[in-house]
Amino acid sequence: MYKSLLVSSLLFCGVAQADLLDALKYYEKKDYTKAQAEFASLVPLGNETAAFNLAVMYQEGQGVAVDLAKTQAYLQLAYSLGDKKSERLAKALYDQLPSSEQQRANATFEQLVSSVQINNPALDDEPERPMPEAISRKEPMYPMSAARRGEFGFADARFLIDEKGKVQGVEIINEYPKGTFDTATKNALSTWEYQATGQKHIGRVSLSYTLSGIALHKKRLDKLIKEQKLFDYALAGSPSHQYLLGSLLRLVNDHSHARLEEEPNKPFSPDFSLPAELFQQKYLAPKKLAGFKGHAKVSTDEKGKVTAVLESKPLSKTQVEALLLGQKLHVKAKAGQYSINTGIKNDGQVFIHKVLQVSPFYSSNYWLLTAAKNGHLEAQRLMAARSDEWENYMLQQNDAVIQTWAGVSRILKGEQEQGHVLLDKAIAQQYEVASELKAAL
Repeated sequence: MYKSLLVSSLLFCGVAQADLLDALKYYEKKDYTKAQAEFASLVPLGNETAAFNLAVMYQEGQGVAVDLAKTQAYLQLAYSLGDKKSERLAKALYDQLPSSEQQRANATFEQLVSSVQINNPALDDEPERPMPEAISRKEPMYPMSAARRGEFGFADARFLIDEKGKVQGVEIINEYPKGTFDTATKNALSTWEYQATGQKHIGRVSLSYTLSGIALHKKRLDKLIKEQKLFDYALAGSPSHQYLLGSLLRLVNDHSHARLEEEPNKPFSPDFSLPAELFQQKYLAPKKLAGFKGHAKVSTDEKGKVTAVLESKPLSKTQVEALLLGQKLHVKAKAGQYSINTGIKNDGQVFIHKVLQVSPFYSSNYWLLTAAKNGHLEAQRLMAARSDEWENYMLQQNDAVIQTWAGVSRILKGEQEQGHVLLDKAIAQQYEVASELKAAL
């Protein structure tokens, strides 16, 4: 009974929710040695599907000797990483093992857990970092080729701001579509100037590109997603499509004027169309809110008055209640939940967004994180910019991009020796940005 359950679960996984595309291709070709190596390489990333498939291989003796204790250990690991179906299978097998094998399964599980380097894959909103005030910002030129094709998108960039406010070492860390707006972004940013502070800073900006009169319409985006089969391939387990879908949804999420919260029980459209509510939220202009700082989430009634404080930091709920309870949150606020956040200028203004609960499949973070866990290099670099765990993992992989910016960050924090070692490692890999930044430091 246990064996039939496990094998049937593998078949379901391969059809409906498989990822780790290369590993699964090796598996389908019965190249079990390569498949096992690919799956094993993704376990440190906290990849529950890789752990589950390794359980199957040890149960079936595919490229490895049959080992039910290891099967049980990998099932335990898959469950601990979020694969809910593995709980029942792990328990069923554990109950069938003799006492000595149960002990070995437990010991193996502990070893596997200790090998996982990404223990907290869920990412909070990226923290805003203090930056000098921009005093001169040239608008980027819209690429003619993109304009002719009616393309829209964005480019996220990271760079060094020197003591005089000049920009150096511009690097594109994410963009959509890839290779479309990078040159225009670099050319524009290289001319920007920030307030001179006498200190160096790491700067980050996101530039959106949309043609005049062409908005991000739901109908247009649904058509694009279907034409490129983004959801089809992302759900089938293609890391490159997961990354592409995550990048496109980043654009949608950012233009929705809402704060999205992933809710697994929320419905997902079978035709892959985007929720209409993502395109129906109104922009809420920043407003002054004396005495408030940090973040809060509140509930409001039909008149937009605050009825409850659901979460807050660093202020306590009691402090936020004293400020907001019974007050009109915003002139455009209606019934629902809203997030409130102070900006990096700390000038008393707050930014208010409607909170929308959506299926994780409509969340940019979900797909970018999934792509990273499935081995997509650019997605992993994005995660490393937002997570110490991912940064440490990428440094262990000797990634020149992460070595460069981790090195710069350490130097700016006063950790000169460690920072220059990292920069030198990146330069040894002929990463040009590292050489440019080292000269500037």
